Amino acid sequence: MQMKLKLATTLILLCFGVSCLAQVQNRITGRVTSATDGEPLVGVGVVQVNTKTGTTTDANGQFAIRIEIPCELQFSYIGFKSRIIKITSTKSLDIQLAEDSKNLNEVVVTALGMSREAKALGYAITEVQGDEIAKTRPTNAMGALSGKIPGVDISSTIAGPSGSTRVVIRGNGELNGNNQPLYVVDGVPMDNSQLGGAGMWGGYDMGDGVSAINPDDIDNISVLKGASAAALYGSRASNGVVLITTKSAKKKGLGISFSSSVDFVNQLSEFDDYQRVYGYGRNGELPITKDVGRGVSQSAWGAKIDGKLQGYIFDGSTKPYSNVKNNISSFFRTGSTLTNSLSLTAAGEKANLLFSVSDMRNWDIVPSSDMSRTSFMIKGSAKLLDKLDIEGRANYIHESVDNRPALSDSPNNIGLSLIGLAPNFDQHWLANYEDEYGKYRDWNGGNIYRINPYWSINNMSNNSKKDRVMGYMLLRYHIIDGLTLQGRAGTDFYKFRMTEFQGINTPTAPQGAMAETSTDVQETNLEAILRYDTKLNDVIDLGAFVGGNLMFFNSETFNNSGNDQIIPGMESIGNYVTHSLNYYKGRKQVRSVYGAINFAYKDFLYIDATIRNDWSSTLAKGRNSYLYPSISGSFIFTKLIPKNNILSFGKLRASWAEVGGDTDPYRLSLNYGVKPYTFNGKPLGEISSTGVPNHDLKPTRTYSYELGTQLKFFNNRVNLDFTYYHQSTQDQIMDLPISTTTGFTQATVNSGEIINQGIELGLNGTIIETPDLKWDAFINFAKNSNKVKSLHPELTAYPLAEARWAGAMIEAIEGKAYGVIVGKKMARTEDGQVIFDRSGYPVVGDKLEVLGNGVYDWTSGIGTSFTWKGLSLSVLFDVKWGADVYSMSAMMSHLNGTSEETLEGRDSWYYSEELRKQANLTINDWTPTGGFIGKGVVNVGTPENPVYEPNKTPVDPQKYWAYFESANTPEPFIYDASFVKLRELSLSYQLPDSWLLGTPLKSVVFSLYGRNLWTIYSDIPNVDPESNYSNSNGQGFEYGSLPSRRNFGFSVKLTL
Repeated sequence: MQMKLKLATTLILLCFGVSCLAQVQNRITGRVTSATDGEPLVGVGVVQVNTKTGTTTDANGQFAIRIEIPCELQFSYIGFKSRIIKITSTKSLDIQLAEDSKNLNEVVVTALGMSREAKALGYAITEVQGDEIAKTRPTNAMGALSGKIPGVDISSTIAGPSGSTRVVIRGNGELNGNNQPLYVVDGVPMDNSQLGGAGMWGGYDMGDGVSAINPDDIDNISVLKGASAAALYGSRASNGVVLITTKSAKKKGLGISFSSSVDFVNQLSEFDDYQRVYGYGRNGELPITKDVGRGVSQSAWGAKIDGKLQGYIFDGSTKPYSNVKNNISSFFRTGSTLTNSLSLTAAGEKANLLFSVSDMRNWDIVPSSDMSRTSFMIKGSAKLLDKLDIEGRANYIHESVDNRPALSDSPNNIGLSLIGLAPNFDQHWLANYEDEYGKYRDWNGGNIYRINPYWSINNMSNNSKKDRVMGYMLLRYHIIDGLTLQGRAGTDFYKFRMTEFQGINTPTAPQGAMAETSTDVQETNLEAILRYDTKLNDVIDLGAFVGGNLMFFNSETFNNSGNDQIIPGMESIGNYVTHSLNYYKGRKQVRSVYGAINFAYKDFLYIDATIRNDWSSTLAKGRNSYLYPSISGSFIFTKLIPKNNILSFGKLRASWAEVGGDTDPYRLSLNYGVKPYTFNGKPLGEISSTGVPNHDLKPTRTYSYELGTQLKFFNNRVNLDFTYYHQSTQDQIMDLPISTTTGFTQATVNSGEIINQGIELGLNGTIIETPDLKWDAFINFAKNSNKVKSLHPELTAYPLAEARWAGAMIEAIEGKAYGVIVGKKMARTEDGQVIFDRSGYPVVGDKLEVLGNGVYDWTSGIGTSFTWKGLSLSVLFDVKWGADVYSMSAMMSHLNGTSEETLEGRDSWYYSEELRKQANLTINDWTPTGGFIGKGVVNVGTPENPVYEPNKTPVDPQKYWAYFESANTPEPFIYDASFVKLRELSLSYQLPDSWLLGTPLKSVVFSLYGRNLWTIYSDIPNVDPESNYSNSNGQGFEYGSLPSRRNFGFSVKLTL
């Protein structure tokens, strides 16, 4: 029986093998050419469908392949539409592939929401598709662009998901402005103002406007970098424009799409570069009394760590004097983000409609810090009449944030309280923050500006809500063939409400405090455009339009703060003894007219010219009208050379433009206010202006030109884009410091010039493409050179930011790059050696000098993606290089003794102190035998005739590292902020269509992803180099940073 079974099996296998052998004996030959000009195509992929059998065409476009018959062959080639041919015989094939118009005539969104062929543009523009933005499920769409666009520097504060994003295009050009671009959503400008931020004394990052947009609603984002690209937006576009186009219902019929994702968030930086040798205490001693233990929670200058010892802590108890693993990072929890999005579409011959809803819930790594955002969008278009179209969109976004993290020098900044903990001080001990009477327990020697973090999260709160409505309505009338008139009305309106609460016994508010802030902002734009496009003859195309815009901006802010609670624990603003009220109302109008001419010759020469004039209400009559012209051209030189297999497309472009900017409301006259108290029952008024009004203010001007080229090789398989730009921003509107004896602190003037010039390079290509496998890669690079060419004649430096400690400043200095970090330097010899005084401490100069620069020299993004059947893998690396940062956290860790650098000299100093005590001598009568010896020289001669010898004087390491604060020099704590990061990683799998047969599902995609995954290179200890506490112009300060967030997530997307 077994023999018969084996024989039967052998016969079956033999027959199957013969059959297979017979099938592959069919040899098919053929030739593949271009349908446009009949030229042979080299390297066309020829693959038998649903098999691994394949080949490519040779230099003559010919191929030969052995296949089974009948079957299907797929022909695919970059830049051409793929074809599938059914094979029923061995007849030779003659295949023609049509050029892919999508590839050849790429359309991008430009100024005023107009779509143009990319090849016609004479300036650089970068477009990122919505799918690329949403694939790692970001909570903020702009943050997802980091590393993807050359010439665009994107950064965020350390506040987390509720914080804002700073976007700077081609360098900083303004002293007083925010240097950020204009945001336009579906043709309507959006207010992206920050309602509050952190400064040298602390504060909260209140977020911005663009972060409210649901990433799942975005179809694409276009970045207009140069002045020519942005000139049609006038005074608001001096720093570039970010155009956001939302999704529409495109496919006919009904459609449903649902996506759900969950992120887990942990710490990217985990405070693991601290010393683990000495514990809490001072002077090398173990805290052996309750009083000593109360004052050393943030001092790691104690005895050597030894688990056999017991030390007193702040609450009077004793603890084992041993190392504590993760003594700081264990305070933070594993955060999470849950996002669900649903969209419904309906489209027919004459109308389409899209409705979407998204809900995002975030629980941050900081305990008690939570955020939720729910957004609704409805968007549609319809053909009302044969010549009349209508389209519109409406968004409603509700955002709620509980307990935004306090930043910088805020007393309740959790980061500041934790970074000083000794390695053997367990942060869990701080949970005993109340005494037996429920009052605040002193934990750090009476320092009320470093509040116990557990008190902060349980007795200090801030809660905010923001409701936003934005949208537009557009009517377009086709008057005659080529002539259209459209009108658009758009608005962006939001209400922001925030409450801050400090419970009774809070060190900074012993009787409690509360503040309520209410802000209402609305911007409305009314626009009309008349456009005409025509073909003058067979070789010339002409387009032109004229238009006008009315912009109305209104804002209103009311603040009510109260101190000293009446009824303990009652959170009501009326429950306070004293109150302070503040009110602000701002209004602004800009009226504009503009126009453009677009000229095209034989589809290879394009010339565009635009002009716009603005009238701003914030400038005086006679000076409030300003004109912005631009001209650009594009030359497709490959149209004039023979077609070849190497250079598929070549374009040269050039542009020149002038744009500018006005100023904030009410800078032309004195501002008045009402005092919060009265005299004889009457309210007192005041002049609230701090600046001298200037009726002669004129708009800031930016003159810009750029040159560039775009080259595509090997039938559009490789794409190279290069740009050189130069822009000069003149007549800066700046605040000139003046003597306070005038009754003012500043005068607003026009003065100064800043120059930015640089290069941008983008290279992308398809390395491998077959019907089943595709491998793409890209690299971009941008370098910007910045110089403050001039300031006001009475100024040599203009302050941009001030540090909390050691007298550091960030300034714009004439002749230097924008944003240099300045402070007092240690004295040095001509060959660079640090000069010490005879007591063993560095000699510090008495003037401010340049210590570094907070702006990166160059940035780069490197990415690759693989697609194999339904499986996709993508990776993005982000590189920023050449900036510096003054880390006040590092200064504090040296001061507190937690830095590894503070170990040097401790053992020998403490041994020397033991000898001194045994000798019963005072410090002044004792010559130390050991300690920290600074590397440098000491002058044993005279100031006029110095004689330098190596420094050999030992000092107390604790006093040495405290010296720099008292000497007011930040120099030892200036670090290189360069970094290389693994920014994104995503892996997705789309189920085969065959698996979904018989179900209502059209596609199912599962994804794994991560963001901000790994800092491959950084030179800053314990701090992420992107740890900004502010998004102001003064970049380069870090202080009390929270850990950076690292996200891992999983998502599923269903389409019906």
